[in-house]
Amino acid sequence: MSDWVTSFVETVGYPGIVVLMILEIPLPIIQSEIVMTFSGFAASRGDLDPVLVVVAGVAGSTIGSVALFAVARSVPEPAVKDFLERHGGWLGFTRENLESAQDRFRRHDHWAVLVGRLIPGIRSFIAIPAGFTRMPYWEFIALNLVGTVFWISVLTYLGSILGENYGLVDQYSSYITYGLLGAAAAYVLYRIGVVAMTRASDT
Repeated sequence: MSDWVTSFVETVGYPGIVVLMILEIPLPIIQSEIVMTFSGFAASRGDLDPVLVVVAGVAGSTIGSVALFAVARSVPEPAVKDFLERHGGWLGFTRENLESAQDRFRRHDHWAVLVGRLIPGIRSFIAIPAGFTRMPYWEFIALNLVGTVFWISVLTYLGSILGENYGLVDQYSSYITYGLLGAAAAYVLYRIGVVAMTRASDT
């Protein structure tokens, strides 16, 4: 994946960065760590302008995040709660869990979005709870933008100073991303097993 990403950036340039950073939101296997650190490395070689690299990265990530936020915000809350009422036991996330999570998110929504944009594995999905809790558009865009500008700038800078070793950032952040995704998948499978055994014992 990393070879394809770097080749795409080299070939397409700034529009390629925008496209990849948009795709990072629904496709976590495309990670901003490799896109932006390589772009920072390319800028250090003089192939790209570092300021435009950051602008392109921020633009793509913002477009992807706001689009996901809009989708989550448009989903009727009763439909989500009804789905969890019927199938939440299999997922280990019930209607009561959703309502509790919404209450917690509303109390800490600003920090949740701001900090969430900086955490690998969570960064791509923080728009979903923000949308479900009906956070105002302008608040989400502003908070998302602050976190995104900081993260993209840091990654671009790291790529420029690490040079050909830019992949080290992606290597270590991948451990966090895949660890979180693996833990989530394991928990869902565990809940499916628990529910299945419970229903089998009741019959």
